[in-house]
Amino acid sequence: MPNTLTQRELHVGDAAAVTEILAAMQRVEPVDEVYGEQDVIEEMTAFGVDLERTSIGIVDDDQLVAFGWLRVSPPSPAWKAQQLAGVHPDYVGRGIGRLILRELESKAVAVRDMEAPGLPGELKIWLDPERPRTVALVAAAGYETWRYFFRMRCDLHNPVPAVPVPADVVIRRFRPSDDEAVRLVSNASFADHWGSTPMDRERWRADYADSSSFRPEQSWVALLDGEVVAFVLTSEFEAESRERGYPTGYIARVGTTRGARGRGIAGALLARTLGGLTQAGYRYAELGVDADSQTGAGRLYERVGFVTTGRNPVAGKRF
Repeated sequence: MPNTLTQRELHVGDAAAVTEILAAMQRVEPVDEVYGEQDVIEEMTAFGVDLERTSIGIVDDDQLVAFGWLRVSPPSPAWKAQQLAGVHPDYVGRGIGRLILRELESKAVAVRDMEAPGLPGELKIWLDPERPRTVALVAAAGYETWRYFFRMRCDLHNPVPAVPVPADVVIRRFRPSDDEAVRLVSNASFADHWGSTPMDRERWRADYADSSSFRPEQSWVALLDGEVVAFVLTSEFEAESRERGYPTGYIARVGTTRGARGRGIAGALLARTLGGLTQAGYRYAELGVDADSQTGAGRLYERVGFVTTGRNPVAGKRF
């Protein structure tokens, strides 16, 4: 790193500067992803983020020009964390990206050794092929591609397919009182998903019910004998809606208990969700799905009108 630059930990007061770095990266290498300052604040204060112990900021004359932090996953058979980092385009090519990777790896090892000594460690980075320099940097640092996720989009100007609801199933809008039942269904339904770990109440609420992006009025549940057996949770990112000039509904999470699978419940829920988004004036619905999903989720989404628009690798390193 050049001698003119200094290194320090991040704090929430850096959110505006981080937002500007992300915006500059988007202008130079667009990836159809827009962060608002509130989005960044929520990322920086999310459960599993400890800026004091697991963040790094690179500063040039009091101006933040690069950042990185870890988000540690809930306890599991392995200690896991994922990275979020960025370098302002004006400072690319100075070795800052390599430095941030090394520092975050060092911090990950230190926290793992303190919190979960003896457990294997895993670090993940979500990548976009539209940023090839980042992909190359991560590969050169020894990360391997572990998985691919498809980006999918549904054009809500097209008719939503009619999907029948099973006679013994009731579909209705999400209510705040459903939140704990939905969390339990989510934990059960994601138990066989790659990289997933159960979420406790605090982390769950921070990611969904208490998030500024969550849209309960566009989220739905399916009930069988009065019990929640499936759900669709929807989000909207206001900064992105402003940038695009139209709103997009993100299918943030979909889950069905194993006992209720294979009955067309998820398809009916998704069709109801897309219909609600259409009526509310949303232009598109979007989601991400594991390319190797054991439940065949990608085919389900295609049946209700989603098409694949891209593929993102997830790179990882074990220690």
